[in-house]
Amino acid sequence: MPENFIDQNPFLIRLPGESAPTGELHFWENEKLFPQGIKRCFWISGVNVGETRGNHAHWKESQVLVALSGSVEIEVENTKGEKWSFSLSGSGNGLFIPPMNWVVVHFSPETVLLGLSDLAFSEEDYIRDRSYFGSIQEKNH
Repeated sequence: MPENFIDQNPFLIRLPGESAPTGELHFWENEKLFPQGIKRCFWISGVNVGETRGNHAHWKESQVLVALSGSVEIEVENTKGEKWSFSLSGSGNGLFIPPMNWVVVHFSPETVLLGLSDLAFSEEDYIRDRSYFGSIQEKNH
């Protein structure tokens, strides 16, 4: 991960592609955000109404989330206590989430969410305890 993303805020990105009468094509070739390429991809579907996913932060991993179908509302909070809310729908938009941001994802019915990561899965990279993340925030105020 480039060092300049450690204190970076989350932001929306437009995924390149094209639209034709036969459908849309979008792709990922972003070497600036993920200079070492995609190390892991995952997708989440079948989330029950009222349930959330995410509910964690990462020490080092950056992610891009894309709603392939349906829509999501994503709450992001950094270690300074700054909060953002993003809406994703349509496969041409993504949300870049740098490390050290707590993420909560709310799903609409029938949503499929794709995640692209710059690191392979490592349980040690996860911060799953919200209280512990809050203690990190207190140190950064």
